Amino acid sequence: MNMKYLLIYLLTVGCLWRVPLAQSQTDSTATDDTPQQDMRGFRLWGEIYDESTVFQKIDDNLISTSHIRQGLRYYWTPSIYTEAYAMVRYGKDVNRDFWNNRFEGGLGLRTRFFRKIFLALYLEGIYGSYTDIPTDYPQPDRKKYDDLRGGLIFWYGWDTWFSPKRWISIPMIFWGEIYSEINYFRSEGNNVFGYLHSRTGFHILRLWKADIDAYGVIYLLKDINKDFWNNKVEVGPGIWIKPWSELSIKFYAEWLYGSYFGIEGNDPNPYSQRYTDRRLGILLWLGW
Repeated sequence: MNMKYLLIYLLTVGCLWRVPLAQSQTDSTATDDTPQQDMRGFRLWGEIYDESTVFQKIDDNLISTSHIRQGLRYYWTPSIYTEAYAMVRYGKDVNRDFWNNRFEGGLGLRTRFFRKIFLALYLEGIYGSYTDIPTDYPQPDRKKYDDLRGGLIFWYGWDTWFSPKRWISIPMIFWGEIYSEINYFRSEGNNVFGYLHSRTGFHILRLWKADIDAYGVIYLLKDINKDFWNNKVEVGPGIWIKPWSELSIKFYAEWLYGSYFGIEGNDPNPYSQRYTDRRLGILLWLGW
């Protein structure tokens, strides 16, 4: 299903607009913020994002999420702009949990404020539907839903550009990134939750165009409704492989130690407070 929408989107963009791909970045908030000249006015932009992960903690469930955004970007200055866009989002998992199996479409606005960091406010109106779940599985209260979502997104990364002289090298270059969100979801009881992850590590090996990185990661999630699944911290080591350094596609593995914290909400926590998890995944981002 994900591949179907990806192919349709690429064909549509290719036929309607000839737009060069921006230099690949780190995640779905990344944009080409290099222009220095006066470029006030509208530009077409878009992005494709997909991440699929196997979670050992939840019965080796494979969860995949994808989104496509396409719209217009208006530059107020070379560093500050507002985006208006249409979007579709698709989720699927192997265990057939309804909350992971949905299709959404909607409209959004997003404004970025600075050049050196990504700091943006966003607002989205969403209409969605849970995909068909077998009748002997847990069911949602309503198959179709609408939602109003908004919040603040932050991303900052540091790295050193590296051009190897040989087909194999051990650069040992230090890099890192911090990503955070504060989100409001009307459909989840007017819940507000914050999310943060931080990765720091080293480029440890370059094989021609392939990169192998080792890093440490921290994930932190907290909400005001005190739902146990939104109140946890996870730390541990990870490794990822980029098969082509000029594309944002990564294969990764992480070994995490986690703990739930805070007072439980209406749903009691069925798991032990502390846990371990192994995650294997693939992440893809394309933007222009």
